[in-house]
Amino acid sequence: MNNGTALANKLFKKLKGTQPTRAIQGHGSFITIDFGRDLSEQVKTRSGPPKTWYYGEWRLWVYMCAWRIDIHKKPCAGSEDSREKIEKCLSQIVERKLHEYILLNNAFDAKLVFGTDIELYLFSFHTEEKKTMDAFHSRKESLCRRARQ
Repeated sequence: MNNGTALANKLFKKLKGTQPTRAIQGHGSFITIDFGRDLSEQVKTRSGPPKTWYYGEWRLWVYMCAWRIDIHKKPCAGSEDSREKIEKCLSQIVERKLHEYILLNNAFDAKLVFGTDIELYLFSFHTEEKKTMDAFHSRKESLCRRARQ
């Protein structure tokens, strides 16, 4: 086990049994899933009053990879599907606790199981360790790490 896989296993172990506070699609195929207590931050805007951004104490930011959500062992949405389809599937993730995290290989492909019936699969675009990443981060402890050689 390398440092990246050890870190991923350690961080996901902390989240096992917690229920997401939100799961949303960002730009393109990016998705974020927040865990833990809700935090807020005032953000300046270019024009108008500041906006309040909400995020979880822990955030899974899925980007730079392909992903798919299966419900009851059937594909529900994939990273290149319509926003409407993706949002429908993401809304069901927040109704269940993170039950299991399985790191599938050294390329950081992974399976996250929510409840007993929803699986989020993450598929790396790269197989070289220096290009893989684990996209977990916290405001207190950086969990978004690019594995380096």
